[in-house]
Amino acid sequence: MHRHRSQLRQFTRNLSSSSTIDGCPHRGFAKKYPSAAAQVLKVPQFSSKHHVIANNSRVYEFGGSKNESLQRYIEWRGWNIETVLREHGVDENKQLIDDAIGLLSHPLTFPLTLARHWQKLCNSSSSNSKNFRICCVGARAECTLPDEYWRELLIATLAIDTKDDDSQVTIDFIGPDVPAQVKSKTITLDNNFNEDTTQPSGRQLAMNFHSSFLHEVVLKIVRSQQIETDQIRNVWDAFVLFNPGLGHPHLAKQWLPTLKFLIRTTNPILFTAHSTIDAERDRLVLEQLLAVDRNNGSNHSIEYEPNPYASRLEFVDPFSKEHVHIVRPNHSYFLLK
Repeated sequence: MHRHRSQLRQFTRNLSSSSTIDGCPHRGFAKKYPSAAAQVLKVPQFSSKHHVIANNSRVYEFGGSKNESLQRYIEWRGWNIETVLREHGVDENKQLIDDAIGLLSHPLTFPLTLARHWQKLCNSSSSNSKNFRICCVGARAECTLPDEYWRELLIATLAIDTKDDDSQVTIDFIGPDVPAQVKSKTITLDNNFNEDTTQPSGRQLAMNFHSSFLHEVVLKIVRSQQIETDQIRNVWDAFVLFNPGLGHPHLAKQWLPTLKFLIRTTNPILFTAHSTIDAERDRLVLEQLLAVDRNNGSNHSIEYEPNPYASRLEFVDPFSKEHVHIVRPNHSYFLLK
C-alpha cells in the first residue's frame, strides 16, 4: 500500500512538469486546487463480485458505441467529480468539471485506449483467449503508470467479456526508455497489485519490463527458447505502439527496421499518434512500407481516427523548431490487422 501511495504522489507531481504548455486548463486545475486534484486522481474501489458490472442495465460499452465517452466511463466506474469539488470548496461549474476530467484523462489514456480495441485484437489472435500476450514496443511513460490505473484495463475488459474470469493478460514493455529498475509484477481485479505470482487470483495482468531494443529481446528469446527466427511471431498475439513518432524527423530512421519486423509478423498492431501532424507523418511511413505488402496481395487502408480516450493534457514537442507543435498522448489511433 505504501508503494501504491508513493506511485500516486509521484504521478501527481509529474502532471505539473514544465513540459506541459502554459495555459493548459487541466494542468492549471491541478496547480490551483492540488488537494482536489489529488482526490480526483484517486481511483474508486472495485470488487469483481459487487461492482455494477453485474448489473446489465449499467454495463459500459467499449469500441464504437455511440454512447461511448471518457466522461461516461468515469461515471460508470464511480468517480464523482462534482462531489470531490464540493468537498474541497471548489465551484462546481462546468469548466472546472471539464478541467478535472481532463486531468484524469491523462493516466486513463493508456489502459482505456488499449481496452477499446480489445475485442479486435483478441479476435485476430489464434492463441488461447485465456492467455493473451501483448508487446508494447518503444514503451516510455506507460511503464511508470501507477498500478491502480493499469488495473483499469482488467476492469474494462471485464465489461467487454465477463466469461473468462481466470484469464491472464501479459504485457511486455520493451524499449530503451524503460526504467531499468522496474520489476515484473502481476495485478489482479481484487488487489491493487500482487507480486506473488504463484497464487493466481481470477483475471490477471502480468507486466514485464525490458530496458532494451526489440531486436535485442527477440534475439534473447530465440536463443533461450531455441526456436527459429520466423517463429517469433508466435510469442506475442498483438503489438501496441503508443505515440511512437514513426515519421518524426528525429526518430524515423530508428523505427524503420522495427516496423519491417512487426509488419512481417502479420499480427495486429495498434498505433497511436500525438497530434494530427504526428498522425500524418506516421501514416506516410506506414503507407510506404505497406505498399510492398500490397504487391504480395495484401490491401490496407491507412487512416488515423480520433481517440475518445486521448489525454487532454497538452505538451510542446521539444524538437519542433519552425513552429510550436502541441501534442496530446494518444490523440488518434490506427489499427493494422
